[in-house]
Amino acid sequence: MTDDQFIELLGGVTCVARLLGITAASVSGWKAIPMDRKIRLAVIAEDKGLCTRKELFPDTYQDIWIELRSNHKSILLMLSSNKHVQKDSQ
Repeated sequence: MTDDQFIELLGGVTCVARLLGITAASVSGWKAIPMDRKIRLAVIAEDKGLCTRKELFPDTYQDIWIELRSNHKSILLMLSSNKHVQKDSQ
């Protein structure tokens, strides 16, 4: 999905500006959605059921949102068990 399509999906320039607390002129002036703004909008779009964060960031979603990694729970378990090992060795 292009940035223009994403903006339209969210309701257009005015709606995106309102969601971000900026002016419509700022949104209209973008050649591309700035990454920090796109990440914020991705969460909003997913919450509204418009698209998923994975669809918007197919190559990098797992680096941006660790909870979307397929091995997220196993990483948390590993980190949790490491804390117990560190406490026991102190």
